[in-house]
Amino acid sequence: MGCCMASRQSFDMASRQSFDPTRYTDATSLFDALAFTVEGLHPVRLVRMSWLLQQRGTVLKRRQELPEEAFVSAGELRAIWEASGRGGEWDKVAPIITISFCWDSREHPDPNGVQLSLVIDTLEQERHKYSRGNGSFKGFSDMGVFWDWPSLLQGDPDKADEAKAAALRQGKTQKDAQKAADEAKRTPAEKAAFKHGLQETMDLWYAHQATTVLLLTQHPRERGSERECGYDQSGWTTYERCSAEQIKKVYRYQAKWNPVADLGGGAGVTKARRRWPVGPDEFDRLIEDRSFTNGADWEAVKALFRRMSRAQLGGVTILSFDGMPPPTPAQVAGLAGCLRLCARLEKLDLNNCNIGDDGAQALAKALPSMPGLQYLHLPSNGIGDDGAQALAKALPSMRGLQWLSLTATASATTARRPWRRRCPPCPACSTWTWPATASATTARRP
Repeated sequence: MGCCMASRQSFDMASRQSFDPTRYTDATSLFDALAFTVEGLHPVRLVRMSWLLQQRGTVLKRRQELPEEAFVSAGELRAIWEASGRGGEWDKVAPIITISFCWDSREHPDPNGVQLSLVIDTLEQERHKYSRGNGSFKGFSDMGVFWDWPSLLQGDPDKADEAKAAALRQGKTQKDAQKAADEAKRTPAEKAAFKHGLQETMDLWYAHQATTVLLLTQHPRERGSERECGYDQSGWTTYERCSAEQIKKVYRYQAKWNPVADLGGGAGVTKARRRWPVGPDEFDRLIEDRSFTNGADWEAVKALFRRMSRAQLGGVTILSFDGMPPPTPAQVAGLAGCLRLCARLEKLDLNNCNIGDDGAQALAKALPSMPGLQYLHLPSNGIGDDGAQALAKALPSMRGLQWLSLTATASATTARRPWRRRCPPCPACSTWTWPATASATTARRP
């Protein structure tokens, strides 16, 4: 979402919502949000991907000026999802793409259509993956695109200018005249729907495990904008990216595309990879040096991210970081901060991440916060004796653990032998030891 749109008032959100553990994992929450209306208006509408692909060489108009055929309804999108096998048994992907980007100007986010061309290039390159079936995933016949400019009810600049000019003629200050302009640019119904879209749904499009997020991180200066700060320096785009990278898989195994793709300055999604997640404490430190149009937004964004993190991490049951690049110490701390909030987590996959001893020690400290964890995959992580000992001390607290994989580690001992409980877990027995045989490479509950 363009940071020119954001304000503390707009985003003082979600504190009223009751905790729903499936909000960020069950695709029906997305379709329900799209079907909802406020005073007869849908707060959010998604642009039809097949229509968007025909817009090369144009400049996107605001939502109220687009033809009806530009949008895909909640009912049609749900039918596309159902026909796909509900996004596949393993991936459970939704036919929804979210665009995260910086506005190039306050008046229009993409006045020259440069970012539109990048999105079209990317979708044309990737759409064969979206439609191709594999196993229980049958492919999507079309998809919906969340892009704030055509998806939310935008203000009318002509009405705003008229109201501002009238206020100035009445002798009002520039501040009061701007306030009058802001009040006039939407009808009362549009204001109510716009407010609902911001306060009740914005977290879904970025953070939901089933959406696909395209990050347009090219600096606005490189495409002719006068904007000073870029994607990586802006507060709201930092929030969007961190939200998108918290619980999504690294890669989808049946729907073979990346859930998060950094496009940079080109349609390079086949090479793009997501970053390690950060928890609320790490986000607080990260956001301190980011830029906001409204200086009061720092604290609002921190509170928003903390609420969202607790909700999505508190509800997630499966996390997969399989194949992520080796984390730095700061990234290890960020991962641990996330895992400490995963009270319902059942499966954690850190295969082939090379987290090393530091990562294993940080993980060991977070394990007691995940009492429901059943499967812990740690092959090919370069874990030596220090890391193995830290994990061993944490294992007695893992009453529900059924499977622990520690193959191909740095330690000669852990590389050869798995760990398992002495007997089936029970309250009276919490000891882990080496089994009598060393032929297996993965430990199972007896």
